[in-house]
Amino acid sequence: MSSGYRPLTLDVEEKKWYFSSMITKTKKSVSLSNTLLEELSLINKDQNISEFIENALIYYMNELKKRERGRRDMEIINANTKRFNKEAEENLKFQAVK
Repeated sequence: MSSGYRPLTLDVEEKKWYFSSMITKTKKSVSLSNTLLEELSLINKDQNISEFIENALIYYMNELKKRERGRRDMEIINANTKRFNKEAEENLKFQAVK
């Protein structure tokens, strides 16, 4: 039975950030529910809990960044919709002429 857990894969920039962040570590206390800790112990057999949570947070923060980039991209697209549509119409007319 597979736990569904996959090791974290990072691109070059994420690796630079990740490994530079490993130079200094700060101890923090975090409270987690017993249910979450039980699930974590079932899924996380090969990593220590701190490493697993750190990887999960890196993944989550990267997902938030992707969403923000997507949101900004949609704003740009929506702000330029009329211009894009006009260009598409002009291209279609040009193709129809040939």
